[in-house]
Amino acid sequence: MNGMSHRVIPCGLILGLVLAAMAGRAGAGGPAEVNPFIGTGGKGFGVGSTFPGPCVPFGLARPGPDTASRGWNPSFYHCSGYDATDQWIRGFSHTRLSGIGVVEYGNVLVMPTQGGAADPSRERTYRSRFNHRTEQARPGYYAVTLADSGIRAELTATAHTGLHRYTFPKAGRGRIIVSASHAISRTGSCGAKLELKPEAREITGSVKQCGSLTGRNGGVEIYFAVRLSEPFCGFGVASDGRSRPGAKSGAGKNVGAYVDVETGPEKPVLVQVGISFISVDQARRHLDEELAGRSFEQVLGDAEKAWREALSLVEVTGGGDDQRTIFYTALYHAQIMPTDFTEAGGRYRGFDKQVHAAEGFRYYTDFSLWDTFRSLHPLLTLLLPGRAADMMQSLTLMAEQGGYLPKWPTAYVYTGCMVGASADNVLADSYLKGIRWLDVDKAYQAARYLAVTPLPEKSGDDSRLGIAEYIAKGYVPADRFKASASRTIEYSYNDWCLAGWAKALGKDEDARMFSARAKNYQNLWDPKTGCLRGKNADGSWKKPFASWIWTGSYAEGNARQWTLAPLHDALGLIELMGGKEAFVKRLNDFFEKSAKKKSNFLPGSYYWHGNEPDIHAAYLFDYAGRPDLTQKWVRWAMATKYKNAPDGLDGNDDCGTLSAWYVFSALGFYPVAGSDVYLIGSPIFEKAVMHLQGGDLTVRAEPDPAKNIYIRLVTLNGKKLEKPWFKHEQIAKGGELVFEMSEKPLPRPISE
Repeated sequence: MNGMSHRVIPCGLILGLVLAAMAGRAGAGGPAEVNPFIGTGGKGFGVGSTFPGPCVPFGLARPGPDTASRGWNPSFYHCSGYDATDQWIRGFSHTRLSGIGVVEYGNVLVMPTQGGAADPSRERTYRSRFNHRTEQARPGYYAVTLADSGIRAELTATAHTGLHRYTFPKAGRGRIIVSASHAISRTGSCGAKLELKPEAREITGSVKQCGSLTGRNGGVEIYFAVRLSEPFCGFGVASDGRSRPGAKSGAGKNVGAYVDVETGPEKPVLVQVGISFISVDQARRHLDEELAGRSFEQVLGDAEKAWREALSLVEVTGGGDDQRTIFYTALYHAQIMPTDFTEAGGRYRGFDKQVHAAEGFRYYTDFSLWDTFRSLHPLLTLLLPGRAADMMQSLTLMAEQGGYLPKWPTAYVYTGCMVGASADNVLADSYLKGIRWLDVDKAYQAARYLAVTPLPEKSGDDSRLGIAEYIAKGYVPADRFKASASRTIEYSYNDWCLAGWAKALGKDEDARMFSARAKNYQNLWDPKTGCLRGKNADGSWKKPFASWIWTGSYAEGNARQWTLAPLHDALGLIELMGGKEAFVKRLNDFFEKSAKKKSNFLPGSYYWHGNEPDIHAAYLFDYAGRPDLTQKWVRWAMATKYKNAPDGLDGNDDCGTLSAWYVFSALGFYPVAGSDVYLIGSPIFEKAVMHLQGGDLTVRAEPDPAKNIYIRLVTLNGKKLEKPWFKHEQIAKGGELVFEMSEKPLPRPISE
């Protein structure tokens, strides 16, 4: 869930952001213009849920600070562990998801302290106050000074490890806390164990994580290995409130270890943390292969190099400083997830809970598909087709090893989160854009299976809940299933995606069946209210009904927003609403009223950019013959829903979904997910070069797109576009997309 608020940012935090920006100005563009604090704040439904800690692109290990405030400390503000207004650091954990709307992970916490009073079973003895002015963050690096001890903590990461460097302000004995049971949510861990090996300077163990996602299907086991650069001067274990100095092992729901080391300002302590979802031996192997014999600077250098390469996929010229920072931060956030789940030796734990070998590909998980199918996956397909192919193979293997396609897979379990069979959309989108993976036909059969076969009630997933009724009646009955209207709309979209995919595969009978079902959302059209609304099994309308509030018929949105959700059949939706003129009037009114809302502390009752069902709404004007209004309202959304500040996202980034929307829109076009079509918008940069696998695509906007937001003419490879869209095959091998900009909308805009 998403939203946005406008608030005053503390002066200290502003200075912290300035320091972070200065620290990253090593080169022009790319990482130098990323602000990892964007999205780490916000209030109400405006919480972005991103985190400032380091990682490498799509890396499994994501070390970073878990924070808290002295007073009100709601979980929803800490879904990734960090909130920009907090004053306390609880410690540095190593697992988290980016931009999600539920609390998950935050495992294997490490925290340095000065002296010997800290107890790993009592957080209040080791957490520390901090000042945001001391924070620095850039891709691959995070640093902060712990105010209570003066310790300078620096973090970097590899694919499976976190590397800490702690500089103590004075000589003496320092204590390193390792909490095996820690999770962002205090109830997220459901048991842990650990073992100390002083002679090896090592602590190993495991934790069973049962968070808001993982806990829905029994939890997941996470293994770790921690190594220190300094010998142990003392050590002990605390479990379930009982401290045992000198103990070497422990287990329980609240278990941790402490290690004492000699410290000093000239003698930083390095702490290596390896993470695995397979075994302790794998966690050790990650330390050996990714960190052994390497300095902090060497590891940091590799992380920074990885991000330079990732962010150099798109080079932009022009635009304001904030626009460039927002753009590159969005491109950064769009390459954090899904998670590359492949461990040392090419191994991964699959959905059958067994360990498998990934031969010839990388295995990914943590797909927020209901969100990411709309913008993130199309962006990855365009920029990183090799990774996209591996992601599609991973989804296919989840179906093969787990029994069916997931809709929000986390680690190696189904979660049943959100509605619809969104894997269908991603798989179809990829295939229609030329992506090929090892088991395409298996993937299609897995998608088809869910589209025609009801799953057992206790399957652990409900991607097509109510599918039997949907097939029989043409909709999901509101008196039998929650979010029935949303499910019907999503299933229709899923079916449209399957129809296009089936046609491309030569499965004509399936294509006809799914194409007909793609219109099922129209069975919920109520001409009296002008909305798609819940309908009972007997054909009566679900009551009570109000278009402006959430009701049980909708998931994370209201009737106004969900009525605009069928992007897959925009022309059919326009016809339902009385034709193009009536549709334009209604949609423009929808945005005009949205523009009057100054605070997004609560979700908007009209356009709600901070959540997904209507995120594409501005692009619907293209279908109604008014691309000038698409240009107007896309520019408005970019200008008002994004900021270079902690509250700079309109709501949960949802694993890069809002970020990918900005990347596409800033470049001047937007995907119709599940197809090979891109809609024309309004670019904000004078020039952008996208380094695609098939060749460079250069996008030009002239004259000055800062002053001229409307489009007079678009040419693609020298040919005028007669319609406000083009196909993937027209840009896949590179080329030139040129926008001739205008200060005013044209009397006769690009034809439909």
